[in-house]
Amino acid sequence: MALFAGVLSTIAQEVVEPEFIGEAFLLKNDGSHCQLDKEFGEIAPGISMASNSWDALFLKIAGSKAQTRLSSSDMPLQIVVRAAENNSTPISIIDIYKFNDKKKTRSIELSSSHAGLNTEGVVLSTLMKSKTNSKNMVRFNGIKYGTSSYLITLDNLKAGEYGIVVRNPYSSGEKIMVVCCFAIDK
Repeated sequence: MALFAGVLSTIAQEVVEPEFIGEAFLLKNDGSHCQLDKEFGEIAPGISMASNSWDALFLKIAGSKAQTRLSSSDMPLQIVVRAAENNSTPISIIDIYKFNDKKKTRSIELSSSHAGLNTEGVVLSTLMKSKTNSKNMVRFNGIKYGTSSYLITLDNLKAGEYGIVVRNPYSSGEKIMVVCCFAIDK
Protein backbone atom coordinates (compact mmCIF):
# COMPACT_ATOMS: atom_id res chain seq x y z
CA MET A 1 0.00 0.00 0.00
CA ALA A 2 2.87 2.39 0.81
CA LEU A 3 4.41 1.68 -2.63
CA PHE A 4 1.10 2.53 -4.35
CA ALA A 5 0.81 5.81 -2.38
CA GLY A 6 4.40 6.67 -3.32
CA VAL A 7 3.66 6.14 -7.03
CA LEU A 8 0.53 8.34 -6.81
CA SER A 9 2.52 11.02 -5.01
CA THR A 10 5.19 10.97 -7.74
CA ILE A 11 2.57 11.22 -10.50
CA ALA A 12 0.83 14.13 -8.74
CA GLN A 13 4.15 15.99 -8.42
CA GLU A 14 4.88 15.60 -12.14
CA VAL A 15 1.77 17.53 -13.24
CA VAL A 16 2.88 21.14 -12.84
CA GLU A 17 0.72 23.77 -14.51
CA PRO A 18 1.42 27.43 -15.25
CA GLU A 19 0.05 29.65 -12.51
CA PHE A 20 -2.18 31.95 -14.57
CA ILE A 21 -4.52 31.70 -17.58
CA GLY A 22 -2.63 32.46 -20.78
CA GLU A 23 0.79 31.45 -19.47
CA ALA A 24 2.81 28.67 -21.07
CA PHE A 25 5.99 26.76 -20.43
CA LEU A 26 8.16 24.35 -22.35
CA LEU A 27 8.48 20.84 -20.93
CA LYS A 28 12.09 19.70 -21.26
CA ASN A 29 13.19 16.12 -21.87
CA ASP A 30 14.54 15.84 -18.30
CA GLY A 31 11.08 16.62 -16.84
CA SER A 32 11.91 20.20 -15.90
CA HIS A 33 10.26 23.19 -17.51
CA CYS A 34 11.03 26.77 -18.54
CA GLN A 35 8.59 29.64 -18.76
CA LEU A 36 8.03 31.09 -22.23
CA ASP A 37 8.42 34.87 -22.68
CA LYS A 38 5.32 36.85 -21.80
CA GLU A 39 4.85 39.84 -24.06
CA PHE A 40 2.06 42.36 -24.52
CA GLY A 41 0.42 42.00 -27.91
CA GLU A 42 -1.57 44.90 -29.28
CA ILE A 43 -4.49 44.56 -31.69
CA ALA A 44 -4.07 47.32 -34.25
CA PRO A 45 -5.85 48.26 -37.47
CA GLY A 46 -3.82 48.71 -40.61
CA ILE A 47 -3.43 48.22 -44.32
CA SER A 48 -2.46 44.81 -45.68
CA MET A 49 -0.67 44.72 -49.00
CA ALA A 50 -0.59 40.89 -48.81
CA SER A 51 -4.40 40.74 -48.59
CA ASN A 52 -5.00 43.84 -50.71
CA SER A 53 -7.09 45.22 -47.84
CA TRP A 54 -7.50 48.74 -46.47
CA ASP A 55 -9.20 47.34 -43.38
CA ALA A 56 -7.01 44.69 -41.73
CA LEU A 57 -6.38 43.82 -38.07
CA PHE A 58 -2.91 42.89 -36.84
CA LEU A 59 -1.48 41.44 -33.64
CA LYS A 60 1.76 43.35 -32.97
CA ILE A 61 4.49 42.74 -30.40
CA ALA A 62 7.31 45.18 -29.68
CA GLY A 63 10.77 43.76 -30.22
CA SER A 64 11.91 41.60 -33.09
CA LYS A 65 13.20 38.57 -31.18
CA ALA A 66 11.94 36.24 -28.45
CA GLN A 67 14.28 35.57 -25.57
CA THR A 68 13.40 31.86 -25.48
CA ARG A 69 15.44 30.38 -28.34
CA LEU A 70 15.16 26.75 -29.41
CA SER A 71 16.61 24.73 -32.26
CA SER A 72 15.00 22.38 -34.73
CA SER A 73 16.82 19.54 -32.95
CA ASP A 74 14.58 20.19 -29.90
CA MET A 75 11.57 18.85 -31.84
CA PRO A 76 9.02 17.73 -31.00
CA LEU A 77 8.26 20.54 -28.55
CA GLN A 78 5.92 19.91 -25.66
CA ILE A 79 4.33 23.07 -24.30
CA VAL A 80 1.92 23.29 -21.37
CA VAL A 81 -0.63 26.07 -21.82
CA ARG A 82 -2.94 27.22 -19.00
CA ALA A 83 -6.55 27.96 -19.96
CA ALA A 84 -9.66 28.85 -17.95
CA GLU A 85 -10.63 25.18 -18.18
CA ASN A 86 -9.65 22.23 -20.32
CA ASN A 87 -13.04 20.89 -21.38
CA SER A 88 -12.97 22.48 -24.85
CA THR A 89 -11.02 21.20 -27.79
CA PRO A 90 -7.67 23.05 -27.49
CA ILE A 91 -7.66 24.32 -31.07
CA SER A 92 -10.87 26.26 -30.34
CA ILE A 93 -9.28 28.42 -27.60
CA ILE A 94 -5.53 28.37 -28.29
CA ASP A 95 -3.93 30.04 -31.30
CA ILE A 96 -0.30 29.55 -32.24
CA TYR A 97 1.11 32.00 -34.79
CA LYS A 98 4.29 32.22 -36.82
CA PHE A 99 5.08 35.94 -36.79
CA ASN A 100 6.50 38.13 -39.49
CA ASP A 101 9.53 39.66 -37.81
CA LYS A 102 10.90 43.06 -38.67
CA LYS A 103 13.62 45.19 -37.09
CA LYS A 104 11.46 46.48 -34.23
CA THR A 105 8.30 44.32 -34.14
CA ARG A 106 6.76 40.93 -34.66
CA SER A 107 3.31 40.90 -36.23
CA ILE A 108 0.64 38.73 -37.78
CA GLU A 109 -2.41 39.66 -39.83
CA LEU A 110 -5.46 38.36 -37.97
CA SER A 111 -8.17 39.40 -40.41
CA SER A 112 -8.91 41.54 -43.43
CA SER A 113 -11.95 43.01 -45.13
CA HIS A 114 -12.42 43.58 -48.82
CA ALA A 115 -15.35 45.97 -48.57
CA GLY A 116 -15.45 48.63 -51.19
CA LEU A 117 -17.24 51.89 -51.86
CA ASN A 118 -19.96 52.41 -54.44
CA THR A 119 -20.03 55.44 -56.70
CA GLU A 120 -21.73 57.51 -53.97
CA GLY A 121 -18.99 56.69 -51.44
CA VAL A 122 -21.17 54.31 -49.40
CA VAL A 123 -19.50 51.19 -47.99
CA LEU A 124 -20.70 48.10 -49.81
CA SER A 125 -21.79 45.08 -47.79
CA THR A 126 -18.88 43.22 -46.22
CA LEU A 127 -20.85 39.99 -46.06
CA MET A 128 -18.66 37.25 -47.50
CA LYS A 129 -15.89 39.79 -48.07
CA SER A 130 -14.24 39.56 -44.63
CA LYS A 131 -11.93 36.74 -43.71
CA THR A 132 -9.82 35.49 -40.87
CA ASN A 133 -6.25 34.95 -41.94
CA SER A 134 -5.14 31.46 -40.92
CA LYS A 135 -2.15 31.26 -43.27
CA ASN A 136 0.41 31.73 -40.47
CA MET A 137 -1.46 29.76 -37.81
CA VAL A 138 0.29 26.62 -36.61
CA ARG A 139 -1.67 23.36 -36.49
CA PHE A 140 -1.07 21.35 -33.33
CA ASN A 141 -2.19 18.39 -31.28
CA GLY A 142 -3.25 18.92 -27.69
CA ILE A 143 -4.51 16.85 -24.78
CA LYS A 144 -5.79 17.66 -21.30
CA TYR A 145 -3.04 18.26 -18.77
CA GLY A 146 -3.73 18.75 -15.09
CA THR A 147 -6.93 20.51 -14.04
CA SER A 148 -6.93 23.55 -16.36
CA SER A 149 -4.15 23.14 -18.90
CA TYR A 150 -3.35 21.51 -22.22
CA LEU A 151 -0.22 19.71 -23.32
CA ILE A 152 0.52 20.89 -26.86
CA THR A 153 2.87 18.94 -29.11
CA LEU A 154 4.55 20.83 -31.96
CA ASP A 155 6.71 19.20 -34.59
CA ASN A 156 8.39 20.28 -37.81
CA LEU A 157 8.31 24.01 -37.06
CA LYS A 158 10.30 26.14 -39.46
CA ALA A 159 12.85 28.66 -38.23
CA GLY A 160 11.14 31.84 -37.04
CA GLU A 161 9.35 33.71 -34.27
CA TYR A 162 6.23 32.16 -32.69
CA GLY A 163 3.54 33.22 -30.25
CA ILE A 164 0.75 31.49 -28.31
CA VAL A 165 -2.51 33.27 -27.48
CA VAL A 166 -5.18 31.81 -25.21
CA ARG A 167 -8.71 33.15 -25.56
CA ASN A 168 -9.86 34.02 -22.06
CA PRO A 169 -13.64 33.94 -21.50
CA TYR A 170 -13.25 36.26 -18.49
CA SER A 171 -12.01 39.20 -20.54
CA SER A 172 -13.73 40.63 -23.58
CA GLY A 173 -12.96 43.38 -26.02
CA GLU A 174 -9.26 43.45 -25.17
CA LYS A 175 -6.99 45.73 -27.17
CA ILE A 176 -3.92 44.31 -25.43
CA MET A 177 -3.34 40.62 -24.75
CA VAL A 178 -0.64 38.39 -23.30
CA VAL A 179 1.33 36.43 -25.89
CA CYS A 180 3.75 33.66 -24.87
CA CYS A 181 6.67 33.81 -27.30
CA PHE A 182 9.50 31.56 -28.42
CA ALA A 183 11.68 31.17 -31.49
CA ILE A 184 13.11 28.34 -33.54
CA ASP A 185 16.63 29.00 -34.83
CA LYS A 186 18.10 27.23 -37.83
